[in-house]
Amino acid sequence: MATIYFGPIPTLKEGQIFPSREALASAGVHRSHQRGIDGNSTDGASAIVLSGGFKDNYDLGDEILYTGEGGNDPSSGKQIGDQNIYSPGNSGLILSMNNKLPVRVIRSSNHKSLFSPKSGYRYDGIYYVEDYQLTKGKDGYKIVRFVLRKAHSEPLKIMIYSLVQLEQLNSKNEKKLSWYSIGIDPPENFNAIKISNDSNLANILLGKSIGDEFQLGPSKGKINSILKYKS
Repeated sequence: MATIYFGPIPTLKEGQIFPSREALASAGVHRSHQRGIDGNSTDGASAIVLSGGFKDNYDLGDEILYTGEGGNDPSSGKQIGDQNIYSPGNSGLILSMNNKLPVRVIRSSNHKSLFSPKSGYRYDGIYYVEDYQLTKGKDGYKIVRFVLRKAHSEPLKIMIYSLVQLEQLNSKNEKKLSWYSIGIDPPENFNAIKISNDSNLANILLGKSIGDEFQLGPSKGKINSILKYKS
């Protein structure tokens, strides 16, 4: 397999369509003809393909909740075993998150999303891995779910219909991460606390960006992750 390459490819334009996985590999966009994640635990992950293989994916356009590799039946897409963070692709995405490496995102026409192409495979630009968690998927097995966000010059701000992950300290000074859904029900199987858009917490959070600090009474914390979402 060719040497892994990170970031935009000079000869490639965002929105470019490829007829097959072989064409993606030939252009250096995604080197594997089968795997969803192009990467490893040594270098990191440089690209992913959204192809409809996992029912726990949530494609929100500029933000993607991406199910890692492993544990699924390729013929049916059903999860038949647990995933873990040690497989080459999953550990590669974690390394890309830790090292802030760019990830090329490709959507397949087989991927069930409003943002998918009508045919073939489309290169949709550069994203960064913001977070990951080991959680239970729809089929009852553990999955590694990654949060990827498209690279933009303007920072994403919290608004109504956002999913927000807060980092807070408890009374023992231990860090706690919790997801909140502002003004809308969270996606199915997404573990988030729903709060109304006129609640005290929402009023404090609205307009803030990732990394901003907040305080609600004696509770202090900071914004760890933001996803735009509207069902």
